Amino acid sequence: MRDPWYISISDCLLCVLESRFGELRRLGINDARSFTDLGRVVMNLAPLGRATVFIESFNHMTRSLNIVEPHGYEKLMLEKTARELINRLSLSDDIIDYVRLATSANSVDIPMRGGYDFNIDDFMRSILEEPTWLGTDPTDLRNRLTHARNIAYLVDNAGEFQFDLLLTKKLTSMGIKVIVYVKSKPYEVDVTHDYVANKAGSTNAETRALPSNYSAFWYDEVVRELMGYDLVISKGLDNLETFMERRPRLSNVLFLFRAKCPLIARVFNVERNRPVVMMNLRDN
Repeated sequence: MRDPWYISISDCLLCVLESRFGELRRLGINDARSFTDLGRVVMNLAPLGRATVFIESFNHMTRSLNIVEPHGYEKLMLEKTARELINRLSLSDDIIDYVRLATSANSVDIPMRGGYDFNIDDFMRSILEEPTWLGTDPTDLRNRLTHARNIAYLVDNAGEFQFDLLLTKKLTSMGIKVIVYVKSKPYEVDVTHDYVANKAGSTNAETRALPSNYSAFWYDEVVRELMGYDLVISKGLDNLETFMERRPRLSNVLFLFRAKCPLIARVFNVERNRPVVMMNLRDN
């Protein structure tokens, strides 16, 4: 087990406090005790690392408020908006175009420290933005996908999930076996297994429920399973940052994300909020 890890302890802790306090405000909570209690929980969890403090502070908040799904309405609206946007798009037959779309769609998220605040209009304007390619390029990735027999797909947020469905369906149409890994319990605006299982059938993909609401990279038994795939497609910052924290021995992971966090943008030397397609993080 590695020591607790943060990109920046002060910035990451401020980010989780802003995120959780923002959720309390959106839920109409005005009792000061709810804020001070949650603040103490964050500080007590801080020595345990980035993933633990973010996820367990969320779990504490939902338990203390007795709210299972605090972002339920937001998720429905994000999924509806994404479906409407997809209906306006004209898609080619090139698998790389589907990868570009899935990457660019990672703009859906809750507000982040450093100025990121999801905006539907921006989402619609930037959906066709060309990503930055790290450790691979369109030709190399097209070759990897063409020769892949099986792919694990780690999904992330609602809204962008509609674009994950497009990519998943395209992959299965190429004869690739796709297994979608998804959290079994809610975390922020992430999709959950019950929802995904109802949608994935139309793509001929299978689904696997993760034990709780941590990234697949958090669980040793899941990491061992991921070793057996030709490729693992990892969506979003939570999966990326958990990989950076846990450092699993995986060299088959393709990361698709937007650099919404300014610290992540600096780590990978890309513009903030830039979509990124990255292969083999261990080599970067």
